[in-house]
Amino acid sequence: MRYLCLICCLYVFFSYVTCHTFRTDSFEWDGGTLRLDHIHDSLSVIRYEKHGKELSSWELPYPVYRFDWGDLTGDGVPEIAVGVVKPTRFFPTPAKRLFLFKLYHGKLIRPLWLGSHVAHELVDFHIERDSVPALIHTVELLPDGSQVRCEYRQHGFGIKFVKLLPN
Repeated sequence: MRYLCLICCLYVFFSYVTCHTFRTDSFEWDGGTLRLDHIHDSLSVIRYEKHGKELSSWELPYPVYRFDWGDLTGDGVPEIAVGVVKPTRFFPTPAKRLFLFKLYHGKLIRPLWLGSHVAHELVDFHIERDSVPALIHTVELLPDGSQVRCEYRQHGFGIKFVKLLPN
């Protein structure tokens, strides 16, 4: 009977692990861990944990295609950049969007900018951490189908175009 219970428990465990998509992306900061838990295709959660305790979390009920970070404001505290796929009020077709989050008081995850659109259709982005403040590099799709690379910096509530980058 004990073996039957053990086999049933193992079956349930392996069924759960193989049937659920769960991926984590993370980085370390100030003795804590900022991470993005992918619960399933259209639900991810940003979490900030320190000393084994969760200090803050933010749920993203959208497909996520990118998770990155960098000190976009130049204050020594990293901002979190998340690429989501969703429609917006003025752009109702689901498309790739850029969301920026800050660590309010160094621990609470709060929106800095929930971007609806950059200059052109967003293909991808990454945070260039070689400068302070860090910069946002995007790949955008032009109306003729060609792609352009752009550089932005965080500016107030939003981002500001800086320059075109060489392909």
